Amino acid sequence: MTNIRFEGRFHVVYILQFLRKGLVLCLLPMVQALLQFDLPSLYTALKQDAAILLIMAAVAVILWRQGGWQLSEKALTLRFGFISWRKRLIPFDQVAVLEQDRPLWLRILGATRVTLYAAKSSPFQQITFYLNKHSAALLAEKMLPTESDAVFFAPSRGEKLRFTMLSANLATSLALLTVSARQTSELLDANTQNLLSHLALDNFTRFEQLAELFLPAGLAWLFTLICMLWGLALLSSFLSTAGYKVSRSGGVILACGGHVHHSERRVRSSAVSYCDVRQSPAARLLRRFPVYLCAGSFSGGNFPFVVYKKGEEDLLQALVPDFQMEALDPGSVRDRSWPMFLWKGGIAFGTSAVLVSVSLWQLPNLTPVLMLPLFLSLGLLLSGLEARFCEGISRQSGGSLRVCYTRNFTRHDLCILTQDVSYTIFQSPRAESIHRCSLYLWLPCRQKLRVRGVKRWQARRLMLLR
Repeated sequence: MTNIRFEGRFHVVYILQFLRKGLVLCLLPMVQALLQFDLPSLYTALKQDAAILLIMAAVAVILWRQGGWQLSEKALTLRFGFISWRKRLIPFDQVAVLEQDRPLWLRILGATRVTLYAAKSSPFQQITFYLNKHSAALLAEKMLPTESDAVFFAPSRGEKLRFTMLSANLATSLALLTVSARQTSELLDANTQNLLSHLALDNFTRFEQLAELFLPAGLAWLFTLICMLWGLALLSSFLSTAGYKVSRSGGVILACGGHVHHSERRVRSSAVSYCDVRQSPAARLLRRFPVYLCAGSFSGGNFPFVVYKKGEEDLLQALVPDFQMEALDPGSVRDRSWPMFLWKGGIAFGTSAVLVSVSLWQLPNLTPVLMLPLFLSLGLLLSGLEARFCEGISRQSGGSLRVCYTRNFTRHDLCILTQDVSYTIFQSPRAESIHRCSLYLWLPCRQKLRVRGVKRWQARRLMLLR
């Protein structure tokens, strides 16, 4: 029986990505024109930029025609080259996660961004290329096939709102929104862009005036800005997670969702490195905790796989059978250094308190604005206080590693399943005198974790008994 092969070229978006990187070369003639600052230099720079773009476009077309992909029964071959050929063979068993991403501008062009993440040690860590919708779906089903479409987790009713709020990463959402707006604006004419700009400005002004009825002017503007940014983050999260569902079949965890911005992730369950349960302030307020999965070089992504509440650990064990979360030894928190956990929040809170005191004396109108960093630094101080009593590491009965650490305002509870972990011990003179250390863990996804105040003998035992 002969092997069935599928092959083709990359999507034409491949050319646009190459041209975007080549636009940096067009800045060199423009810099020279700005230095001379006259019309002849500007015309010369524009001619040089046009020549550079034509050459880059010709090279991009040749690269696109020469490159492509080929799919066999057990491996994917990616072909690149201009003068000399370069092939990359990717066996299916070396792929931990396959991610398909289709934001609005790619859906208009009929393209799909495919990203592959390696499992454990591999010649590649992450590789991204562009295919059409049909080819991307075929590749996903051949590389990480699913046997059934039975829904394992799907938020409904009130859970949809909680999932959207917990998935709203402000920084990530704004970055994605900026890229999408930049790509979409190219498809709109100037009149449409001006109309949308005036509409957004009018609504922003009205919202600010409404806030000024209840708050001082400076704090009202800041409150308006925060609400607008958080609203954009929620909108981006809603577009990415609408219709979200998770299924598990054939050793593959499938998570997909989004009607406007569609995304799909396929995770090989045997390649899962750890489960990260994050207790952020929003998660504690909603009493729902998002769970992120790391597999191979994939570090968890920008939205969780599932959201659960305390008492529903069976849901996580059904998703990842080896998951367990045993309690840490309460005796490990004795004799810990208080400044190690409280210095950052303490300095921030003290500085903010001094600024608020000075403003009450000299600038009372500025006091409401300075109260915001005071509350944030107080939250950071309380987070460090929690870390003093909760942070730790231990080996669980099933062989997995239980890690708890705090970063900024979020507490991370990890169940590390892989043995591919490297350790580093750091001791200050004070920590050495009380037989404590900071333990650093390096994971396959190149993420570094730090657990503070660990007993030295316990850290050495974890390094030896792996």
